[in-house]
Amino acid sequence: MNVGLDWPLSPFLLGLLALALLLLLIFHGRSLLRSTLSSLAWKLLFLRGCVLLLLLFLIARPYLDTEEPDSSKLRLLNLVDLSGSMDVRDDKQGLRRIEEVRPILDWSREDSWLTLRNKEYGKVENLGFSKHIDRLTGQSWSQTELGRKTALGDALNEGLAKKEDKTVLGSVVVFSDGMNNHGTSFLEVAKEYRSQGIPVNVVGVGSVLPRGDLRIAFDDRKPNAVAKEELVLKAEVTNQYGQDHSANVKLLSGEETIEVLPLTLKAGEKRRVSFSPYVPKVAGPKRFRLEIDSPNWDADPSNDSDSLLVVVNPPERFSLLYLSSQARPLYPFVKRVLGNEERFELNSLVRLGEKVFHAFGEKVQPNYPTDPGFWMDFDAVLMDLDALPELNATVVSSLKDFVQKRGGGLLFFGALQGARERLGGLIPVKTLERVEAKGNLSLSVFEEPLFGPEDEVEDMKPFLPGRLPGYFVKEQNQGARGVVVSKANGKPVLSIQAYGAGKVGYWGVPHDWRRALADEDGAKEFRKFWQALVQWLGEGGEERLKIQESEKLLLRGVETALRVEALGSDFEPSTDALVKAEVQGPDGFSQSVQLYPEGSVAGQYAGSFRPVLPGAYEVSYSLHFPDGETLSSSNYLRVSETGEEAKNLSYAERELKTLANLTGGQFLPISQMHADWKPNFAEDLPVVRKRRSLADAWPIFIAMFLAAGIEWIMRRQAGLK
Repeated sequence: MNVGLDWPLSPFLLGLLALALLLLLIFHGRSLLRSTLSSLAWKLLFLRGCVLLLLLFLIARPYLDTEEPDSSKLRLLNLVDLSGSMDVRDDKQGLRRIEEVRPILDWSREDSWLTLRNKEYGKVENLGFSKHIDRLTGQSWSQTELGRKTALGDALNEGLAKKEDKTVLGSVVVFSDGMNNHGTSFLEVAKEYRSQGIPVNVVGVGSVLPRGDLRIAFDDRKPNAVAKEELVLKAEVTNQYGQDHSANVKLLSGEETIEVLPLTLKAGEKRRVSFSPYVPKVAGPKRFRLEIDSPNWDADPSNDSDSLLVVVNPPERFSLLYLSSQARPLYPFVKRVLGNEERFELNSLVRLGEKVFHAFGEKVQPNYPTDPGFWMDFDAVLMDLDALPELNATVVSSLKDFVQKRGGGLLFFGALQGARERLGGLIPVKTLERVEAKGNLSLSVFEEPLFGPEDEVEDMKPFLPGRLPGYFVKEQNQGARGVVVSKANGKPVLSIQAYGAGKVGYWGVPHDWRRALADEDGAKEFRKFWQALVQWLGEGGEERLKIQESEKLLLRGVETALRVEALGSDFEPSTDALVKAEVQGPDGFSQSVQLYPEGSVAGQYAGSFRPVLPGAYEVSYSLHFPDGETLSSSNYLRVSETGEEAKNLSYAERELKTLANLTGGQFLPISQMHADWKPNFAEDLPVVRKRRSLADAWPIFIAMFLAAGIEWIMRRQAGLK
């Protein structure tokens, strides 16, 4: 910075002018002191002296020469770490590391650090790097989700080697957590920066925390589970921190929290824990989940939870209910073959008169039920449709939940009589044909799904008794199928279908008891038929929405396949259903995925999504059939970090400070970053010289005007000319 004068003549002449003005002021002062009061004279002399001094300043025209970096020839380079480690959180409730950097380099905001540096330096270059270096754009911020390695040394090398016409690299600012697991060591590259005098300024992104991992998993992935029997689930918990940790372990099923176990694990300890016995009420698939409260700085959130699908086998003893509005001949025969069998617990409720009921079994009272939850204590119900009008609407409506949600079995017999209007598609038949033939009508039994090859169903000889009423199914639901049909015309007398999680059927031979009286073979056949039918009903529905399970960890940033197999209500693969998956994951992740039929497997539907963060993802599937029936199920996926970035997510503050110190740059934690912060620049830079005339400053003219104006006012007040 230099100071000079724009006086066009010799400085000697300027000095003479100043001396002359001083002598003039002295001479004028002597006369002024003789003509007025001394106090007023000295004030007037001071003001006139100020005016003469400012006048001399304007005549001399001093200037100030400054040298500033030439922004047209200067380049500031910003290097932003876009590797996988920048996508983690140092605090569970906090921002991801890359999210802390993004507002600083937001060129759309006028008050951002980048915008202010653009205005000041003119040329600011922004590059992002992981394994490779590339220009930073609006789409670059999502690259951290790919989990790529970090090559900070290579990025610094490339920034140094990159030349641009008429510009020189004056300074580098690095935004990074200091991980460098690919390519050249950045401390080696720092020596080259130091030799060229280019400072590398570092903004450290991260926190110095005691990194480790707290993980949990089911210990036995194939437990033996039976409905209505105790199931003991076990978990393995591991503390991979260098210090003790206390945490709560939760066992859940859906939204239900089954048990919470508080644990304190020593450093490096692995422990197996057992939960209290759990009794699954019904057969079928049941999903359990484990969760553990991991610390804020847990290295791998994908193993903070685990999911297990347990196939609950049917109970060894089925609870049955026979419900009728009158004493029918069929009942004593059914009671004999089911009530005397150890694997069946038969309960019956038969109305004998207006207020008289036959109640058999511990679970029934001698009156029609009024509690909607009454059905839930049974595995299967045999219902006379004549009893339906005598039940209240709430109890009738709860039959749907009994089948659809609980997975119970329901067999209807008798005339429809408006039952279809009350129960809708829960009844598998739409219209019936009443039959009362003169002689027995032979029937055929299909093997699937009630019987196996060992039952030799082709030798069975069921019949619809002559001179007694029976029913052929004229029209049945789209998903229903006949499994016992007339040999003469193929019309079903036993129609079955799946309904939600359970099974329903209609039996059109209410006088089947005649078969038990026909002969010894008929009695054996009657026993085999009814025991097989009731057991099939009580075992619950076949899993109609089968989810493809995977024990492997999924990788973040990689397309994840979703596959399900769908069975229609006729237990055949469905090809016309609408299948949708709702995916919920960490950090508010939410995505709807439509699944479409795959041609290779009948009834299989597939889609995919890309998880962006590690952790647990819940996938809720919904299946809609053309007839209006819906099915739903859920699954949990564990998504892990990818590559070497997942092995070490620590914050290398010491190395970053060394990089800044070696090159003459500044080190600044991102928590202290502000919009006015300026990085260090190289000393040997192209400069531009700027001259500023001090005489052009407007305050000088204002000062002259004020001094002259005040003097004039004071002279007028004193009566001086």
